[in-house]
Amino acid sequence: MNVWMKYKVLVFLFVQLTSVFVSQAQDPRWTNLPTYDDKTLHYGFSLGMNNTGFKIRESNTYFSDSLTSIYPKRTFGFSLGFIVNLRLHDHFDLRLLPTVAFYERSVQYSYANSFELQTLESTMLEFPLLLKYKSQRRRNSRMYLVGGFKGCIEAGSKKRERKQTELRANNYDFTFDWGVGFDFYFQLFKFSPEIRFSHGIVNMLSQDPNIYSESLTRMSTHTVTIYLHFE
Repeated sequence: MNVWMKYKVLVFLFVQLTSVFVSQAQDPRWTNLPTYDDKTLHYGFSLGMNNTGFKIRESNTYFSDSLTSIYPKRTFGFSLGFIVNLRLHDHFDLRLLPTVAFYERSVQYSYANSFELQTLESTMLEFPLLLKYKSQRRRNSRMYLVGGFKGCIEAGSKKRERKQTELRANNYDFTFDWGVGFDFYFQLFKFSPEIRFSHGIVNMLSQDPNIYSESLTRMSTHTVTIYLHFE
């Protein structure tokens, strides 16, 4: 499955999921949780499914070596997190979402007659701090936008050591995140499907004396995630 097809699968799932809850939330008979947004603090939890990979930049060593191409591959993962939401204004919230995310990112090194796949698995502790802009509420639903930054550190990285014959990544990351979602108010809780894009700012490449590392000068992350928030 190519990159664009994976994007289409995630977007299709998000649109279908949203359309189902839009039809259920727009019940004209009553308004659920009418005073929910008046509270200063809200708490909840979230589930996420992500599609992630590296964005790479080749070095001059790559052009003078036996490699014919270097191609990052995207794979799927998932995440679990908590939500702390602070109301700032009728249309603005500040959100902290500590999350545990499970990633598997691969880079394919192709030679004249063969190829080799370097796969990096990681469990990251993530701390997104996002500003949320909410539209006007329509009965039991509203649309919103989020944007902010996310700090990440790998869990248990000191206990795991890779050989010098493998591609390695640093155990920390810092990203710019933005996304769009919908709030749906039910009788007992608020449900919010959200699609968020995460762009790595930090160069995660670990400089090792091997062909995998020396063929690159930069390796940053790019992730698309569908979140299901329950508050």
